[in-house]
Amino acid sequence: HCPAFDHDDHNPSVSVYQDRHGHERWKCWSNPAHKGDAIDLVQMTRGGTKLEAIEYLAERAGIRPDEPLPERIRRTPPPEAAAAMRPEVATYVKLCAGVLRGGQGASARDWLAARGITAETIEANRIGFDPGRRIMRRSQGLPYGKGPAVTFPSFGPGGELNYVKARYLDPDAIGRKYDNVAKTMAPNPRIGFARRPDNAPDRAGVVLVTEGMPDALIAAQAGFDAVGMLGNTTPDRFMAAKLDTAAAGRPIAFAIDHDIAGDEGATVLMDHLQLRGLEPVVVDLPDGLDLNDWALKDPGFAEHLEREVVGAGIATAPTRTAPSAHEHEAGPPGGDMSLADLMSAGDPTPVGQDEAMTEPASLRDLMARFNPSPPDSGAALPGQGLDGGL
Repeated sequence: HCPAFDHDDHNPSVSVYQDRHGHERWKCWSNPAHKGDAIDLVQMTRGGTKLEAIEYLAERAGIRPDEPLPERIRRTPPPEAAAAMRPEVATYVKLCAGVLRGGQGASARDWLAARGITAETIEANRIGFDPGRRIMRRSQGLPYGKGPAVTFPSFGPGGELNYVKARYLDPDAIGRKYDNVAKTMAPNPRIGFARRPDNAPDRAGVVLVTEGMPDALIAAQAGFDAVGMLGNTTPDRFMAAKLDTAAAGRPIAFAIDHDIAGDEGATVLMDHLQLRGLEPVVVDLPDGLDLNDWALKDPGFAEHLEREVVGAGIATAPTRTAPSAHEHEAGPPGGDMSLADLMSAGDPTPVGQDEAMTEPASLRDLMARFNPSPPDSGAALPGQGLDGGL
């Protein structure tokens, strides 16, 4: 309630907020004349002059006239985001692809085969296996490696590697399904092309948008130019601009899961594409199935999908515009690195927590001090959500 002695207030009428200069202030919504900063609060509740209020606050904060100010703790600024993918990402992709082909990759190969992803698609897209950080040590910013994971690289419209995601084989044990590279290693391109294997049929001519890289791989394996939406961020005009540029004038079709997240994401992205003068279409998937599930249940799904695309008003063309696996085979920048080299690199030095420090009492603490009885938790707080409530 309001701390003013002459205000008989029994409601939660006070908000604490930061002004545009970052200073904490308070305001009573029942009486707009009752407001101010910490100095005004002390004067209102204790009386005295402004100087006495400042001295009181200084003493509470541990600042004394005859002693030097406490040393300011300098916080390390956050690392800058990478403007382009760093060479370590390409090296990680190459090493994981090598591990997948070896004895350690047997479980990952079985996992991929159970999802209908062929050896040719694995090779074309440099899919790999990360056995975890206990076995494969890595630079800070690469997928953490809490456990064994399949690595799914993604590519730009010209076939160049631009990102990688690690999909844990046992997400329940790990607590999450995916790990990404940090923004210090590579900017998230938001969308990624899957590369068609050389033995795929030719259904190029339309860009097929899917909900992620596993579905995009299935579509590319069936011969489509497939794009996976990366991450769980809401599509926006920037993603639409990237997709428009990547499509390079080709028609765009959506093959998205019929769940709430998939439908909402596709709707938002289609709205942004329409604002750019494009008319994407939606391909109906069987109820309850994503593209990968459909492919596993129906061996003829690709022909059915192509008929859906054509039926939606888009004619597929026999022109191959996106490169196949070997039309754009660029080695990773930064040279080759063996698995032994990566393992000898060592774990990054962990970032420690800031040392404990005693901070001056905040304005909220002072308000609590002078208002020992908390307001009714069920009462509405005027102005909350605009200036910030207690």
